[in-house]
This record gives sequence, C-alpha cells and structure tokens, in this order.
Amino acid sequence: MTLAGIRMIRLVALLTLSLVMATGCTWRDRANDYRQAQLSKPLQLPPQIQSDALHDSYRVPGIESHVVLPGKFSVPQPDPLIKDAEQGVVRIQKMGDERWVLLDGSPGQIWPRLRGFLDLGGFPIARTDAVNGIIETSWVQPRLEDQPRERYRFRIEQGVQRGTSEIYVLQSVVDSGESRWPRGSFSEEREQKMTLALAQYLADSEAASSVSMLAERNVEAGGRISLVGGPQPYVKLQLPFDRAWASLANAIEKSGFVIDDRNRSEGHYWITIAEKGSESQWFRRFVEDKDSEAKSFIVEIKAVTEDDMRITVSPLEPRDDNRDVLERVLKQIKGYIS
Repeated sequence: MTLAGIRMIRLVALLTLSLVMATGCTWRDRANDYRQAQLSKPLQLPPQIQSDALHDSYRVPGIESHVVLPGKFSVPQPDPLIKDAEQGVVRIQKMGDERWVLLDGSPGQIWPRLRGFLDLGGFPIARTDAVNGIIETSWVQPRLEDQPRERYRFRIEQGVQRGTSEIYVLQSVVDSGESRWPRGSFSEEREQKMTLALAQYLADSEAASSVSMLAERNVEAGGRISLVGGPQPYVKLQLPFDRAWASLANAIEKSGFVIDDRNRSEGHYWITIAEKGSESQWFRRFVEDKDSEAKSFIVEIKAVTEDDMRITVSPLEPRDDNRDVLERVLKQIKGYIS
C-alpha cells in the first residue's frame, strides 16, 4: 500500500469519528433530571368535552404544618433479624424417647411433600386426615423376611416458630397384638430409620409449590410461641414443661448468653451476656444505648397449664430494672426456641 493510500485511510477514519461525535453519540447521566421537573399547566379541553373523569390520581399533598421537635435525640438502632441460623435446614430433634423432623414450611406446604415421599417409597396409603395432619400406611413387608409386617403413621404439627412444621413417625407391627395404634413405636430402630429416610428426602427435595388447604385449616399462623407485651412482658410457649425447659436452655445459649446456674424445680436460669459472639456484641451495644449496666438476668419458666408455659425475665440486680432491656432479652431468646 502506498503512502498516499495510508493517508487516505487515516483521513476517512478521522472524518468518520468526527461525524459520530457531531451526531450526538454521547452519554449523559439522567439520574437527577427529575430535580428540574416543573409542573405543567392543567390540560385544557374543548367546551363540549366533559372533564369529570379527568383528575390527578397521584397528587402529592402539600405540607400543612412543620413542627421542629425541641432538644436533641439519637435514632435507636434497628432490631436485628433474630432467627436461628439452623432454621431452613431439615433437622431431627429428640427428647427422651420421642423424635421428630423439624423443617421450614407450614403443615399445608409440607403435606404434599410427605405424600411425595410415600409415593416414591411405594407405601400404600390406608387413611389420610389432612385436617389433623395424619397419614397412615397399609401393612407392608420389610425387605428382611424375618421381620414381621409393619405399618407407619405420620403426623404433621405446627412448629414452635412461625412457618415451621414438625413430623412425627409411629411404627406398629402385626405381631404386636394390638389393632389400635400404640403410644410408642414397637421398634425404635425401625422408627429411627424411617425418620432418617424422611428427613433425607425432605432435605434433598425442593419445596413443593402446592399447598393443602385442609392441612392448613386447624393451624394457627403464629406458631406455638408469642411475645405478650404490657408492664411485665412475657413469652407464651405452648409446649409441655419437659420440652420447654430443654428448648429454653438451647435458645439461651444460641442467643448470646451463658447459663451460670439453673434450678429445674423452681424453673430458673441464671444467665449472663456472653463475652464473644455477634449476638452478644450487638446486645451489649443495645444495653449501653439504654444507659444500663445490666449484664446478668434471671429467666423464669412457669407452667400455666400442662401444655402452656410462661417465660419471664428479671434483672439479677434490682437497680438494672430496665423494661426495654428485659423485653429485648425475651425477644432475643424467643427467636431461638424450637
């Protein structure tokens, strides 16, 4: 290529770039254009056109009064999202001789997933009661021929926390001599294997989009735990004492506190804010913002009825009686009870 040709190519490229820049191929940030927006004049219609249907649906009202609050104040810290880090994970919990599967989802959402597990395993269904969350299988023969025929009963209950469910498994055998379902499984080993298989299936499978409305009918959306406000706030927990006592200890340790002592007969836990941990550090800052020096508390659980517990918190030192701090301790512990 000659020198003249190279110069001609450069000239064409330069002219092309100049043309592109001249035609306005530039970019401008329009994020703040709304600041220069102005109100337009009302729409003028001809006299023969009715304007009743035309109005400003999104009119922004003006500020009628403006009051400056006296003094200075500090904006309080927002409440943290209190939720057990293990929630969202399918877990098997055990209390004495009883075990159950705990997972996220209301009973109405878990019902079709339980049906899917039984269909996949080839278990024939003998009876279903969606209102009470019960599914019973027919008699089946285990793979080991030396074992008697067996059947299973699955019961779905509302979990302690909102949006959780518990599944209980009961096993019976044909040689037990009972036509009714027993209070406990005939074989704890077989019950445990079935519970493990169910938990594994629920953990591996995706949540079903379908919901059983019948299974939702007798379920309260708020779970079995609630915070009752007032001059002396408390946590209402619908569990028997044995399970409530154990669940409370687990929740205290997860929520950023250390159990210094306990007295089951009196229903007392003596707790102190832990030295380390994100939960405890946040709580220490909260206490400081309330101009309080409270670090130790007494958590008390009392049985109102056989399946209805009341949990309260009081300061170890009477001088640390701060209602906001005590209510925050209750909220902190409540979020971890399961």
